[in-house]
Amino acid sequence: MKRRIRINPKTQLAYIPDEIIREGFVDDVDAFANAITVTLVKPNSSLEEVEQSLQIVLQDIRLRMGK
Repeated sequence: MKRRIRINPKTQLAYIPDEIIREGFVDDVDAFANAITVTLVKPNSSLEEVEQSLQIVLQDIRLRMGK
């Protein structure tokens, strides 16, 4: 799933699309970040689930790149 999150640089507030909220990303949501990407983690997800999910995201990116 590709969604856009809008972040206001002045207020530092972000608009999270309804689809993401309905998927369970509510209350305190962990995030893993580096200089290029941010991964939001649904509450109560295990690190194994996060790893498996990221593998699927990587496959999707490779398909979009035509690889």
